[in-house]
Amino acid sequence: MAHRSDNSEYHRPRNLIRRVADLYIDGFRSMTLGRSLWAIILIKLAILFLVFRLFFFPDLLSRDYPTDEDRAAAVRGQLIERGSQPDRQPTDNQHSTP
Repeated sequence: MAHRSDNSEYHRPRNLIRRVADLYIDGFRSMTLGRSLWAIILIKLAILFLVFRLFFFPDLLSRDYPTDEDRAAAVRGQLIERGSQPDRQPTDNQHSTP
């Protein structure tokens, strides 16, 4: 068995982060079908986060209040108002008894 004293890489331990990064880099390089699957996943994520945000989650605060101070006051007021309301007692139709 040959002694590997000529290569200094065997004498120093490689850190865990570098080994994990090398594992993923080598894995992505050797992918064939996986690349197209990752592309589909990224396109779906872009649709979810960009398109859905535009259509389903409009920025109501910037629409209703012109400045940051007005927006902050509106949020503060809603938090205080909701926090000061007593807990609602459940009505009879909200309980299901066996």
